[in-house]
Amino acid sequence: MSKRILIMPDGNWLSHTSRALEIAKVLRETGHEVIFAIDGPYTRLAQENGFEIITIQTIDPERILACSRDSRTNWYEYDFIKTSVEAELKLFDELRPNLVLMDFRLTLSISCELANIPLAVILNTSWTNFYTVNHGAPESHGLSKIFDKSITDQYASLLRKKILERDNRPFNKFRKEVGLPPRENILDTWRGDLNLLADLPEYGPTENLPGHYKYIGPIVWEPEIELPDWYESLDPQKPTLYFSMGSTGFKRFFDQAVEIFKNSDYQCIMTTAGMVKIPDVPDNFFVVDYAPGSKIMEISDVVICHGGNGTVYQAMIQGTPIIGIPTMHDQEFNLDRVESLGIGIRLSEVNYQPEHLEAAVKKVLAEKHFKENALRFKNMLKDFNGPLAGAQLIDAFLHGNPLPDTKVIKARKASVATV
Repeated sequence: MSKRILIMPDGNWLSHTSRALEIAKVLRETGHEVIFAIDGPYTRLAQENGFEIITIQTIDPERILACSRDSRTNWYEYDFIKTSVEAELKLFDELRPNLVLMDFRLTLSISCELANIPLAVILNTSWTNFYTVNHGAPESHGLSKIFDKSITDQYASLLRKKILERDNRPFNKFRKEVGLPPRENILDTWRGDLNLLADLPEYGPTENLPGHYKYIGPIVWEPEIELPDWYESLDPQKPTLYFSMGSTGFKRFFDQAVEIFKNSDYQCIMTTAGMVKIPDVPDNFFVVDYAPGSKIMEISDVVICHGGNGTVYQAMIQGTPIIGIPTMHDQEFNLDRVESLGIGIRLSEVNYQPEHLEAAVKKVLAEKHFKENALRFKNMLKDFNGPLAGAQLIDAFLHGNPLPDTKVIKARKASVATV
């Protein structure tokens, strides 16, 4: 039986929009009525795929970046929470959806609870209270800029706990006003009735995971565009470096990379996402705004990136080692995992020098364990289909069918199979 599903990601971010889009496409194929309520530059992805679009105000992306680069989660102020919830409730009253699917629009946890509409959430394990990896203090946090990182690392768990509780205060203030019970912290506010973990358990481990949290594997999107003309002329005998900084990296990175590796023995491929124009492209560089990332990574020896979740998983799916320069705390955490799992190297954005990148490239190419570990994760990931698993879980949830008992879901074409 067809249901009406409202898809509500934050359209300012490629990662959040594209993950929701990939699940939405499968839900539509299943026969559900799927509508997007969204705003921001990546709204075009849903439009290009033929979905009905309703515009709804979203949070200022510059505020998100500023807070995240200061290692805070205080993205939402009280006034915006109030305005956003009012707009969401009005939309629910007009559309009467059977379920809302959210990716990084945290006010929906209040709106859906008030309207008694089921909420499904796409998120990573690191944004749950069940994540078990103990990261050090982010370099980007203010205290890390005052004290030595070895000192702040000792208090990282306490610091994180206090930040997540403090930054949730505006939500709890509003929840109290509308008669809802408080939630523990910002991660508790993030959760829904069904939580789709876009991670591999070995990469994002958890413990004591409730039954309404399910690992579905990564959701990786790339543009449906042709390979660049120069792709076929690349030399497979030359070491190939692939540079990409997603939609949140720093523009200066590209200029520095060109300066370091121009006229070298490396074959350098660069996708800029339109952030910068390279005026004089060296002969060993191949530069384009966008390209099919999986095909580029497949022929690359190293991926050099910002540590975004999607880019990291895309590299692992291809079995390609990673060098990362993070620009905000969640990217730092991603690259901590990359380094601890032996898949690549994390460089410091705070103390970054161009020669650090050059040395890291030489190290990754010279030491075989980076490639071996990347291939090990490639093998783990081959049985996952995040969009299909997510859509099938939503379909089961909507129809009142029991969710699988196991926490890891591997989707097959006909049904959801568990391991």
